Amino acid sequence: MPYDLTRLRHQLPRVTACGALAMGLLTTLAACSGGESASMEFAPACPVTHIPSEAGDYYLYNGKGTGFGDLVARASIVKLEGECSAGGPKDLKTRVVLHITVERGPASSTETLNIPWFIAVLHGDRIVNKHIFRHTVTFPANLATFDTTSKVVTIDLPIPPRNVDSDYRFEVGFQLSPRQLEYNQTHLKQTTYKAY
Repeated sequence: MPYDLTRLRHQLPRVTACGALAMGLLTTLAACSGGESASMEFAPACPVTHIPSEAGDYYLYNGKGTGFGDLVARASIVKLEGECSAGGPKDLKTRVVLHITVERGPASSTETLNIPWFIAVLHGDRIVNKHIFRHTVTFPANLATFDTTSKVVTIDLPIPPRNVDSDYRFEVGFQLSPRQLEYNQTHLKQTTYKAY
């Protein structure tokens, strides 16, 4: 019996990126439709979001070594913001934005850097969707370290929007090469991030 792909597509999470920058996403959780009944409604609960400690830092070296003189750039996730709203009676719309601190290393020879990062959507213990984004930064002429913000990413989950926990959760971090991941696991202190 053939599968109904249209129905299946509507049952999977959808991930899209917007061009607008985030503007205080966490402060807009309440419903905005107006009226007395709307003022009594609660914002839907967002899925638990986790940043694995080994994916919270991004080190890029020139390939000659891992000393300070070989460092091209380092980036760290410093904050993760998001909001949830009803996208319909059976659709939870979640918006996520990443705040990153970037440091230019002495081995840098370019003015721009593409930083890959990901959002994985888990349902229970199974990854049901993963999308990799590239955040491009231009190094300021007079700063070695600066803060930057990713584009807003929208994730539509096929669940009724309500103020209770769901079985969905997000894993967010830098998309690392096997060598970068091994470096983080060996050199960095393991910490636990929980965004919201």
